[in-house]
Amino acid sequence: MYYDGEKKQPWLGMVIPMGGGWTPKRQCQEIEKRLENFRQDGLVFLGYRDNPNTPQQQVLCVKTKLSSDSCPLLITLDVGTDSYQALRDTTKALRNGESCYQSANSNSSGESRVVYLETFLAQEDKLAGK
Repeated sequence: MYYDGEKKQPWLGMVIPMGGGWTPKRQCQEIEKRLENFRQDGLVFLGYRDNPNTPQQQVLCVKTKLSSDSCPLLITLDVGTDSYQALRDTTKALRNGESCYQSANSNSSGESRVVYLETFLAQEDKLAGK
């Protein structure tokens, strides 16, 4: 959930399966903690990338105003999870206010690797990280 100063609304949906064997509650708490830190650093977009620490898995990542060219890890996806579809499904709530779950294993489609967040952010969050 995200509060933009006017209303509280669903923002990101849980992506299942996720790597690491975490419970849904623990996943939510960790993602909430990470997003709060990234919000303070000035969120720019959500994306996905390869992860050299887990060569068989990709990650959803977050670009902030303070992260330079890097895209810090938000979620490690399970082996075989289609990262493009996971990004689309995770951010579906931004488009229609619904959470959704991802479990399909297909190849990346080559579509956009990022979802820009500025239009969804409260004014003070747009200014964060400057």
